[in-house]
Formats: sequence, structure tokens, C-alpha cells
Amino acid sequence: MLTIRNLQSGYHKLRVLKGVSVHVGENEIVTVIGPNGAGKSTLLMTVAGILKPFAGTVTFDNTDLESFSAEKRVEAGCVLVPEGRRVFSTLTVKENLELGAFLRSGKNEKSAIQQDIERMYSLFPVLQKRMKQMAGTLSGGEQQMLAIARALMSRPKLLMMDEPSMGIAPIIVSQIFKTISMLREEGLSVLLVEQNAKKALSIADRGYVLETGQIVVSGSREELLENHDVGRAYLGKDYSTIDE
Repeated sequence: MLTIRNLQSGYHKLRVLKGVSVHVGENEIVTVIGPNGAGKSTLLMTVAGILKPFAGTVTFDNTDLESFSAEKRVEAGCVLVPEGRRVFSTLTVKENLELGAFLRSGKNEKSAIQQDIERMYSLFPVLQKRMKQMAGTLSGGEQQMLAIARALMSRPKLLMMDEPSMGIAPIIVSQIFKTISMLREEGLSVLLVEQNAKKALSIADRGYVLETGQIVVSGSREELLENHDVGRAYLGKDYSTIDE
């Protein structure tokens, strides 16, 4: 579904990504973990079309996205839930959801959009209780649910998520990750950048470790969970008492 080859990207003259290759298949959750400043957000913003790459290719559904604007990438089904949620704080919850469907038009879409809003309420019941509330007054966890629901309103094929657990209570994080797993079972593919490596790997099929702009380790969930270097650096494991 998504194929990234030898991607180089960054900000102005600062090259953050230095030849990154990643792929996400259909109905797959793939996570990218790594330290702060490794380039994880840069990767997602480049795929989303917010940043223009210096080199490399991004292919989605067998189509080269080089000439696609950020808006056209959303229309194609490649959607980003950004770090920090970035909901429209002065609009209500329902208005935020409606804006998530802004690219959908046609006679039948009004009814379909309302049905999708009801679907979002079933995924995140607290949003229905808050539907008339200004998004800026929601808790951090509620805003994250709204950001995810708003992205889903565009009916994506691939959902990219940047640090969905950041600053959120553990009970809400568990609910969000449970929902992500359920959506994958329904056919959605997910590219997940996450600071909580243990949580991310608990639901991922595969993963990549990104350090200083380069992929240093990749493998299945099981391979990464069993990798001593990954365990020490990102999973809090202590191998000091193990005879290697």
C-alpha cells in the first residue's frame, strides 16, 4: 500500500532523514519508534505532503505521490493525525467532525457523512456527549479521540498517527490503542509513530527503529521485542543479569 524508498527530507538545508525506506501493507499496523529528534515526525509530514523531500520516492496504492498536494493525498486516502492533536479549538466537536469530511461532495454524501459521524460516536462515545462543546475545552485524551475521529471522517485507506499517547492518561491510551486494533481488523492500514514503544509493539505487526535519520533495526513485532538492543533502549529491559 505505502512504499517509501531512500527518502531524504528535512527543513530548509537541514537534512533530517538520510535514506529511509519503509513499507506498509494492506490491513497492517506498522510502527516507527526511536528517540526524540530521530526524524519520526519528519517522516510522517513528508509522506503527508507537508514537507517536500530532497530525494527518494513515496508510492501509495502504486501511485507516485511526488506531484500530489497534501490535500490530494488526503483525497487519495493517505491521512495524518498530527502530533499535538491540533483540533479546531473554537469549533464544536461536531463541526470538527464535519470538517474532516470536507473533501467529500455529492448528492448522497450529506446522509453518508451523518452516518459516519454516528459511527465516530460509537467508536468514541464521549464525543457524542460533547458534540456541542468547543473542542478547545476538551481534555487532552478527548481531543486525541476527536483528532482520530476527524481523520477517519475522510474514509482513509492509510491512517498515519504521530504520538497518539503523548500527554494522555494510561486508561485513555489503552482505549485508543484498542480502537486502532479494531480499525485494522476492519481493513484500515496504520503507520504509527509512538513514544511508548512497548504499547506500540503490542498492537503492531512490524516495526522500524529510526535513529539520527536512518533505519537501524526492522522486523516483526516478535523480532523487535526479542532484540536486546531494542529492549534496552526502548522497552526498559535489563539484561545485565543474563549470561550472553
